[in-house]
Amino acid sequence: MDVAIRSGRGIGLLAVLLTLLIAGCGGEKPVKVGIESNFRPFTYTENGESKGFEVELWRAIAQKANLPYELVPMKQGELNKAVKSGQVDMAIAGMTVNKARKDNFAFSDPYFQTGLVLLTASDNEEIKSKDDLKGKVIGTKSGSTSYIYAGGIQGTKEVRGYPDISDAYTDLKNKKLDAVIFDERNVHHFLQNDGEGKVKMVGEVLNKESYAIVAKKKNKHLGRINGAIEALGKDGTYEALHVKWFGSKPKKLPGQ
Repeated sequence: MDVAIRSGRGIGLLAVLLTLLIAGCGGEKPVKVGIESNFRPFTYTENGESKGFEVELWRAIAQKANLPYELVPMKQGELNKAVKSGQVDMAIAGMTVNKARKDNFAFSDPYFQTGLVLLTASDNEEIKSKDDLKGKVIGTKSGSTSYIYAGGIQGTKEVRGYPDISDAYTDLKNKKLDAVIFDERNVHHFLQNDGEGKVKMVGEVLNKESYAIVAKKKNKHLGRINGAIEALGKDGTYEALHVKWFGSKPKKLPGQ
């Protein structure tokens, strides 16, 4: 009788172990997703918590696509290297889709439309558009599309790259720069929260850009992610997040 009980317990324990093993094999490994640690209001880290429009959008995408994930905050300049090396599987961090990046990475369908704008001191009456930047010192973020764009403007005195765009804004307020070129939404956020009336945006949007999730070539998750992005545009989730973080409805929904 005692032998039978022990045998039964052994079989039961084996069954539990086999069930756990099968469940473990069937479970999907969490996707490591790179986000930028200071790109308000898109992605940023505050008191150890990841926040921002792209953070909440990714959470909704992951839920729709049934993707377990882990967010990995890092500096913007580290994101491309992290994706390329496999440190992260993908990144959602204001990554502009352009030809140079398409040659090296895969992109999801675009989820955000924006553009580059020009910022200068409030009392500067000389700079009204990019045509007035001859002989001027321009600040922007190192390694960004805005850095490439600013470098292509003829006649500037210097294009100064900053690892963190907030440092460029500070130098502009302190008159150490003549102008800053950067993402329209980030500039608006700065003007509303930290500009202190010392800076202003001038001229028209310099160019239009689209943000998308970036991954290595042939990433197996992008199909599900694209389906989720489209679904969020249709069910009202995307619009609600846009209103929450930018105070207005989007001019264009993903997929349109």
